[in-house]
Amino acid sequence: MKMKYLLMAFASATLFSSCISDEPSEVIAEYKTPTEFVLNKPQFANGVYDLANAGTVNFTFSQPDYGYSAVCDYTVEVAMNDKFENSALVSETYHVCDIQVDANSLAMAICTAAGWSDQASIDAALAETTSGTVPVYVRINSKISNALVTGSEITSNAITINAIPYFALPPVEMPEKMYMIGEFCNWDWANSAEMVPVHSNPGKFWCVRYVDGGTGDGKGFKFNSAQSWNGTDFGFAATTCVTTVAGLEFADNSGNISISKSGWYIFGIDIELVGRDFKYTLNVFPANIYIYGAANGGNWGDDPAWLFEVPTTPDGEFVSPALLETAGTDDNCLRMCIHPLNADESPWAGDWWHTEFIVLGKKIAYRGAGGDQARVGNGADQKVHLNFATGVGEIK
Repeated sequence: MKMKYLLMAFASATLFSSCISDEPSEVIAEYKTPTEFVLNKPQFANGVYDLANAGTVNFTFSQPDYGYSAVCDYTVEVAMNDKFENSALVSETYHVCDIQVDANSLAMAICTAAGWSDQASIDAALAETTSGTVPVYVRINSKISNALVTGSEITSNAITINAIPYFALPPVEMPEKMYMIGEFCNWDWANSAEMVPVHSNPGKFWCVRYVDGGTGDGKGFKFNSAQSWNGTDFGFAATTCVTTVAGLEFADNSGNISISKSGWYIFGIDIELVGRDFKYTLNVFPANIYIYGAANGGNWGDDPAWLFEVPTTPDGEFVSPALLETAGTDDNCLRMCIHPLNADESPWAGDWWHTEFIVLGKKIAYRGAGGDQARVGNGADQKVHLNFATGVGEIK
């Protein structure tokens, strides 16, 4: 059966003035429903696929005959029987007919299809065989990527490989978000502090907050990569706590992290992946906020003369020294940052711009892991006012 799909592309006047046309150009593709999809038998199909040491497994096939060379989505389906009962898909999608399937992804799909929940169940299954392998049935599913084309799905023939599987788990990835919760927000996740990712440093996050010191009912704080009590929060027991604040001490307050002195601090979280587990380090630094660049006369270092005045109350504002006038251009603009130092005086976050921010629309706008921010200027003798509790910022 043949169907005609009419794809219409309109010329854009904004691209090339010489290509302006009042008439649409038409591309007609002859589509037909394919009746055959061939997955080739691998060169080493009669050998043994030791997935723990394989790296990748290669499969090749011919594109189904859609009547034209279509861009397709291909998925790999595996099962432990030729009827493909309880089958599972490899997580990746492919777009070429010669694919290298990640052996770990293939092993995960096999575990799902077989219902294996640990390595012991795999070892038991292998022990029941004379070859020390299990047959795995593999087939490929194809469909045209263009969502406008429907009914293009087709499944290939199945092949069998002899595999030594292993209990595979998905890779552990660094959290992309981090939140701080505690007495400062009445232990309410809706008002918790979303920490800022450090540019070029996956696993590092920071925020500026006022925390009451001491121990007692409700005192202290915790952290989590989710903004909820989902079981992955961490406190004193799971955290190595270090500080460069003179005289500041940490305490375990019923699992919460408590500090000995009230005040504004920079809280920095370091996450290290050890095996499949996260190791957490809390760094507490003085709340030093700096003016950088043209607004301070062109100094791109940590100049104590250009530190913000630190408030003494939880709702207070950080206030900068009076600024030199800037135009808001690349080389003549206002720049601000934290730039905390470790005990050995090495920069905790690397370059200063890894932790910079600006004021936009009366809000503190953090660079985080993103690109350059909009350039902002200021008048002579104006000051920057920052309220890290509310996120409000002003230049006045």
